[in-house]
Amino acid sequence: MSPQLKTPDHAPAPAGCALRLFWMLVGNAIVYACLATIAFQGLPFPSLLDGVVWITVALTIAARRVDITRWAGTTASGEPATLAHWRRYAVTVVVVTAAVSVLAHALSG
Repeated sequence: MSPQLKTPDHAPAPAGCALRLFWMLVGNAIVYACLATIAFQGLPFPSLLDGVVWITVALTIAARRVDITRWAGTTASGEPATLAHWRRYAVTVVVVTAAVSVLAHALSG
C-alpha cells in the first residue's frame, strides 16, 4: 500500500497559485519589460506597448481581487487580505505605473 500525499488544508489550489504568481511576478515582469523597451527604443506615446502595459495592469488588479475574494489571498505578513488591501494595491499599481510610464517616455525622447 503506497502512502497518499495529502495537501495541507492551508495550501492554495493550483488556480490560486497561478493567480498569485501572475499578480506578484509575471504581471510586473511584463510591465517592467514593456516600459524598459519603450525607454530604450524611444517609442512614441501611445504605442502598442503602452496598451500592453495598461491591459496587464488591469489584469493584475483583477487577479489580486479574485485572489482575495475566491482564494483567501493573504498579505505579505500572512494575514488574510481584505478589499481595503486590494484598493490600496490597485491605487498604488496605477499611480506607480503612470509615473514610470511618463518617465519611460521622457527618457525615450
